[in-house]
Amino acid sequence: MKLRMRTLKGFFVKEIIQIMRDPKMIMAIFFIPVIQTVMFGLALTSEVKNIKFVVASKPGKIARELENRALASGWFVKVPGINGAQVADPAELIAAHRAEAVLVAPPEGFEKALERGDRSIQLLLNATNAQRAQQVNGYVQQIVAEVAAANGYNTGGGLIRLDMRVLFNHYMDTTSFMIPALLVMSAFIVLLVVGGMALAKEKETGTMEKLIASPCSVEEIMLGKTLPYFVIGLCIVGLILFIGVAGFGIPFRGGLWQIGVNSVLFAVSALASALLISTVVRTQQQAMMASVLYLMPAILLSGVFFPVANIPVLFRWMCYVNPMMYSVVNFRSVILKGGDLAYFWQNCGWLALLSVVLCALAYKNFKSKLN
Repeated sequence: MKLRMRTLKGFFVKEIIQIMRDPKMIMAIFFIPVIQTVMFGLALTSEVKNIKFVVASKPGKIARELENRALASGWFVKVPGINGAQVADPAELIAAHRAEAVLVAPPEGFEKALERGDRSIQLLLNATNAQRAQQVNGYVQQIVAEVAAANGYNTGGGLIRLDMRVLFNHYMDTTSFMIPALLVMSAFIVLLVVGGMALAKEKETGTMEKLIASPCSVEEIMLGKTLPYFVIGLCIVGLILFIGVAGFGIPFRGGLWQIGVNSVLFAVSALASALLISTVVRTQQQAMMASVLYLMPAILLSGVFFPVANIPVLFRWMCYVNPMMYSVVNFRSVILKGGDLAYFWQNCGWLALLSVVLCALAYKNFKSKLN
């Protein structure tokens, strides 16, 4: 394979000039990833908050402390117009969507129940969203255990206080967990869509035939068309990493060289996927639709939003042939945990293997189409 640097430079300069001439392209490449980062950092969070909470009990010290501690935690909000001592039917509050969680004391009050150390304290939950209900249940149990221990009650009969030590994400902040994944998701979307459409545009406008008739080799055409987007992908990763560390204060415990190695392998796999798609489609519209069809399962099966361990075994194999998964795991490990080298190189190895396979398939298909 003979590559001429002058030819590659010509391709690179031409693509950069073409990108800079189109303001919409610049916005798609840089503005959208920044907006995604800001949205996930400030607005979109998986933490359960604003839980409408009612303590249904006759007036007492424990009931007052439970309500005050719940409201002070930041997870719960007080339901206006409801007096917990006058609630006739706690289940009706849940059914009418006036409350999301109702802690119901036995008729004699919380004090007697805690003295017995039994499980007679009832928690009513709206479990329409099962995952949210499980987290609310954990919050309430933690608050009840803390109040019971603070008042000297025996918590051995079903109310257990745990000594918990949080590692790597001390404040259990969703932003610190999501931004490393956004590095992958944002760059992958841009590289797949923009890279695939750039090649499809050459075919749609007929300029690909001129490239075929030119003295340029297949390798020079492939590298020349994808190299600018490779550089852009690395820039997007650096931009989002800077926003995350400087703007949102996420920890950075690993090495920049690990970020660099993972970014290079990831960008290669994304551009190989874009090349593969571009060899199948004929128009930019088809390239866009094919990219969307590819992106949805790739994102959902990457661990960005849902843990891979939660995916049924029948479909989990699809995660292990998804380059996004290894990139997300590595970025989170490097940024939050410092990047264990054995674990890092293991994921890099699989990512490199997938990149080679995707590049080989893209090259074979691209060359057959040109011929």
